[in-house]
Amino acid sequence: MKSIKKTLGIAVGLIGIVIVAVTFFKVVSANSSGKVEIRLAHNQSAGSEIADSIALLSDIVAEDDSKEMEVKIYPSGVLGTEKEIIEMVKAGILDMAKVSSNTLGQFQDEYSIFAVPYLFNGQQHYYDAMEKSEEVQKLFTSTEEEGYIAIGYYANGARNFYLKEDVKCDNPSVLKGKKIRSMPSTTSMDMIEKMGGSPVPMAAGETYTSLQQGIVDGAENTELALTVDGHQDLVKSYTYTEHQYSPDIYIISTKKWNSMTEEQQNYLRESLKSTNENFKSLYTGMMEAAIQEAEEHGVTVYRDIDKSALIEAVHPIRESFCAKGDSYKTLYEDIQKYAE
Repeated sequence: MKSIKKTLGIAVGLIGIVIVAVTFFKVVSANSSGKVEIRLAHNQSAGSEIADSIALLSDIVAEDDSKEMEVKIYPSGVLGTEKEIIEMVKAGILDMAKVSSNTLGQFQDEYSIFAVPYLFNGQQHYYDAMEKSEEVQKLFTSTEEEGYIAIGYYANGARNFYLKEDVKCDNPSVLKGKKIRSMPSTTSMDMIEKMGGSPVPMAAGETYTSLQQGIVDGAENTELALTVDGHQDLVKSYTYTEHQYSPDIYIISTKKWNSMTEEQQNYLRESLKSTNENFKSLYTGMMEAAIQEAEEHGVTVYRDIDKSALIEAVHPIRESFCAKGDSYKTLYEDIQKYAE
């Protein structure tokens, strides 16, 4: 009975969000121009570096009036969680969303490849594979019958471990007995276990309080988590394990996509690419500034570590992913073609 009530509660909550979204968009549409209007939602905090870089998409699209397009962005999760906005895109209620590949993996399992540790051997491999792999592009369009496709990615950086203890995290024995915040992803949780830790899945926004209250002993994320989320005041060490490059993905409703001309579709893709290139050009400086600020707050940073013990520990995850089927193995192997 409790499980039924819980399921009904979730359903009612989602219906409520959909009703609010539909009402809101009807009001907006009543005052919109004759241009093709694309409504894009994401969960990054307004005013953050990432949110500002996403907001640039509106300016880039507006540069060519002849395309008759405009992008309106709704940041800070104002339209719901990532799962909720994916559902709205699938239903054609919301046009676009920028969501994590890990959340998308809950809808299309092959997206879980981006949670596979050490899938990429470095930043350049990451960029090359995401932009050139034919199998990645096939993955992007594989959900067309589900009501959405992916038309671009957002180049999030490498994820690294940081702990409340000042210790270099270069082998599984370091994480033994430690509770580590995990993304709510089966692969990410398995990775932390194989790296010696005990995963504690939770939303990113809960990490600060969990570190503060001792619910977790550490976490893993990019350098920006230290400064943007304030974790630099709660942890003592940050180790460049570079175990995951987990891209965010831009998805668009097939309903909206099919309503656009081919010229508009190509222009939107190119605009997303320009937005991403802008972020990539700023990336190194942003991460260096973040890590410098963390060091000023007393965080010890461990660079250029020997990752061999960690890579060996998570090897079974790569094998398990490829064993799911031919399409999984082909996707993994195609990505590896772009390794330096």
